[in-house]
Amino acid sequence: MNSLFSIPRLAVFALAALSAVPGAAATRAEQIRQKLLDPAAGVFIAAHRGCHNASPRLALAAVPENSRPALEHCVLLGVDMMELDVRRAADGTLVVIHDATVDRTTDGHGKVSAMTLAQLKGLRLKQNLGGAMSPELTGESVPTLADMLEAAKGRIMLNLDIKDDDIYAQVIAEAGKHGMGQYVLVKSFVNDQTAQAVADQPPFASVPYMPIVGPWSGARQVQGAARIVGRQLAGRRKPVGVELVFLPPAQMEPLRELVAQAKVRLWANSLTAVGVISVIGMGGDLEALRTNGKTWGELFTAGVDTIQTDEPGPLLDYLEREGIKH
Repeated sequence: MNSLFSIPRLAVFALAALSAVPGAAATRAEQIRQKLLDPAAGVFIAAHRGCHNASPRLALAAVPENSRPALEHCVLLGVDMMELDVRRAADGTLVVIHDATVDRTTDGHGKVSAMTLAQLKGLRLKQNLGGAMSPELTGESVPTLADMLEAAKGRIMLNLDIKDDDIYAQVIAEAGKHGMGQYVLVKSFVNDQTAQAVADQPPFASVPYMPIVGPWSGARQVQGAARIVGRQLAGRRKPVGVELVFLPPAQMEPLRELVAQAKVRLWANSLTAVGVISVIGMGGDLEALRTNGKTWGELFTAGVDTIQTDEPGPLLDYLEREGIKH
């Protein structure tokens, strides 16, 4: 493949690059952070809700989404980042669970916001994505954000998908409390009404931040996304990248050029299993599996250097098979 990334994989990063965080140890997490900040360092992989699918790569069985085992599998696979979902329980505790209710992923029923941590800990997580497809119960319970931050420390970065607007500050403060402020990624949607560069604003200014753009339509279709992202890149503090969600193909090239000039990452989702892709018509994980990775390759050719996937093991296999730096 003729690609920016078609050079041999770097096995380690130079320790000299670790000086950006004063006193930071040369941990795997710090190596990943440096990689995130440098798009030329290779393809960056984020595992959606963790590495929950079975992975033949290391003979790993399926585990519950958003769980400690899903984090451990990501570490074993060598994934750069685990995405997890954060909500607030009735007693104010921050917990890791995707849905507003516990029904799909546990053996319980009811809203997360109406249950205390003790009640949530009394539930058992279902296997993998839960629901009717994976109803088997496991021995795992709903983890707290604190649990996951401590488990990730020094080993992997976390992409925090914050489900309620009123808990951003609390979540970011929790990351800082556990010494993970520079090893989490926080994102939010931006649009025409987002007047200022979000990366400059509290509480986002204290953590790596990434704006999410799309979808756009009508008269502004071609230039809209690039103009909005340009505003986000023009602040005092540059975001680490830009995430695309359902972007019309006509907007891809001008936005790609803008992001490349800024030397930040271009993030795509290939989450066919949950219906989220980044560029309309470019497909996702299921198409990639059916085409021996062709779909992922098309994203890289289009300028993407970061992928959030439900299939991190097969994606790693594809990158190594094609000799793509990661």
